[in-house]
Amino acid sequence: MGEDTLLSFVQNELQIVVLIIFGTLYAVKAYQISRRPAPPQGGVPRAGILGGVAKSYGMTFVPWMMESSRTHLGRWLEYAVYHLGAGSAIAATFLFPFAPSWMVPWVRYTFLVFIALASVVGVIKIVRRFTRPELRVISTLDDYFSLISLEIWLLTAIPAMTLNRTGMIVFFIITAGFLLYVPFSKISHYVYWFFARFLFGVKFGRRGVVPRSGGA
Repeated sequence: MGEDTLLSFVQNELQIVVLIIFGTLYAVKAYQISRRPAPPQGGVPRAGILGGVAKSYGMTFVPWMMESSRTHLGRWLEYAVYHLGAGSAIAATFLFPFAPSWMVPWVRYTFLVFIALASVVGVIKIVRRFTRPELRVISTLDDYFSLISLEIWLLTAIPAMTLNRTGMIVFFIITAGFLLYVPFSKISHYVYWFFARFLFGVKFGRRGVVPRSGGA
């Protein structure tokens, strides 16, 4: 199998197969979550839930709305950079095979900058995980494996953004492995996040106690 043929395979056929498996696993997870009974809501509703849901999602992106972000702005910036880089790499796994005309040079190099910055943050996170006693005591093998493997994936995404053929092949092979691994790992928190923020917004929006814009 030639290099171009292999690249086409890992970008298209392999990607589609693992995405189907990935989507099926998460559909099952979503169904299981939806079947769990929600806790009863007592008291008279004081506000609408839509505003609560919107503010719940917005809190993640506006650091002054949560005390943890306001008092640890550096960590929030790490969070933002890391997830921008990971999001760029994820977007690339769809755009390269399914919308290649969108991957013009300025898009690829914008992704590359975000991914490179995220890889630096990834190294900081790995070092912190190994050196901070309070983190080591709560860490599992999955925590270490997820951080290290995600760092490797980000690093392989960098040459892929320059259209390096070998880099792209390795990047998409690791992507396929991730799509099979993520539903069983702690990385799956990014899917649960949508459920958690929605339910938080529904509950506290109904009560009218979602924090105001000033973080009160």
